[in-house]
Amino acid sequence: MTESLDDIQLSDPEFWRRPDKHDLLARFRKERPVARQKMHGEDGHFWSLTRHKETREITKNHKLFVSGFGTGMATSMESPELAYEVAGMVNKDAPVHPRLRKIIARVFTPRLLNDIEGQIEASSRTVIGVISERGECDFAADVAGKLPTKVICDMLGVPQGEIRDWLARMSIEAQGYGDEEVGDEKEALKAFFDLNDYGEALCREKRKAPGDDLVSMMIAADADGEKLTDRDVGIYFQLLITAGIETTGSSIAQGMRFLAEHPDQWRDWREDYDGLAGTALEEIVRYGTPVVHFGRTVAEDTEILGQPIAAGEQVVFWYTSANRDETVFEDPQRFDIRRTPNDHVGYGGGGVHHCIGMHLARREMYHFFKTLFEALPDLEVDLDGMQEINALFINGMRHLPCRYTPVRMDS
Repeated sequence: MTESLDDIQLSDPEFWRRPDKHDLLARFRKERPVARQKMHGEDGHFWSLTRHKETREITKNHKLFVSGFGTGMATSMESPELAYEVAGMVNKDAPVHPRLRKIIARVFTPRLLNDIEGQIEASSRTVIGVISERGECDFAADVAGKLPTKVICDMLGVPQGEIRDWLARMSIEAQGYGDEEVGDEKEALKAFFDLNDYGEALCREKRKAPGDDLVSMMIAADADGEKLTDRDVGIYFQLLITAGIETTGSSIAQGMRFLAEHPDQWRDWREDYDGLAGTALEEIVRYGTPVVHFGRTVAEDTEILGQPIAAGEQVVFWYTSANRDETVFEDPQRFDIRRTPNDHVGYGGGGVHHCIGMHLARREMYHFFKTLFEALPDLEVDLDGMQEINALFINGMRHLPCRYTPVRMDS
């Protein structure tokens, strides 16, 4: 007997652990692309959107679908300040959002990425070099998240040492709500606040002794004559940590898993790295989709696909579903490193809130896989030992054991 879609709550963490989740999302896209969904374990509801088309349209219409009351499943109508503390400019609308974004855009420039290209390549060698002589490691825990952690912490001027491991753990705790091993929503909020507090304290130190790092640049930057407060910088810091570590780390770990599941494509990419890197990296992000969902609050009464939706209600679009929409992607359940075109929404659906760090993520993944393929050409992944992180917001990897011939890498 076919399971009724009425009995499925997409806000239930258990759904995201189901092996048939992609089949059920396909049914939602076909039978109920706009669905009224209950909040799991509490009062309230939201409108669920599972197709690619509506995901694109809503994220580009920032006047009707606003971010200031939160970009998750629930709204913070009574406390937009809380929404800002959790996600900074992501949870702001005009005129505040463009002002804040302009400040970060002035320091997060293409020139900056060009300047640190060599550092990203060197960091890839450092991270892989740490495990290269072991002969085996947990690719997810020991490798995948280490590169984005090192790159973003170097950029932000975070001191070397255990503080960087703590920041990586807080990033998972902040975004991993729903996973059975991470923690509850209260602990997630605490992790966000702890990251804000650390970033604010680092800001105060940088004001005393500025450097050439991003925090110092944010302190000095201004837009329309306005500068960031210490708290603003702290929240920016948290946003760059949470957006810069777990999402890229998840893509790297998931990408390694997909390649292990498709050894012929792995072989082809190793043999023609630059020829396939562009399409391969985009397909890893589409197929893995590290960010599961985002939401918006409806600013005034409207309709979506004929369904009336009232002002103040929340709409949630599922990137995981949109990236497997059969009306956009041919054979969407198939992993294909040669896929083109590939209009995925793994970096968001576009519009004024498009991911400002996507170019950095692409460069990190490019150098990481290139270095890995060259340094450990016989790496084998133990898929039986794989363990995913199935959270409501992030789709990551907890364990991915692998082995390889030990090799000493030159620094």
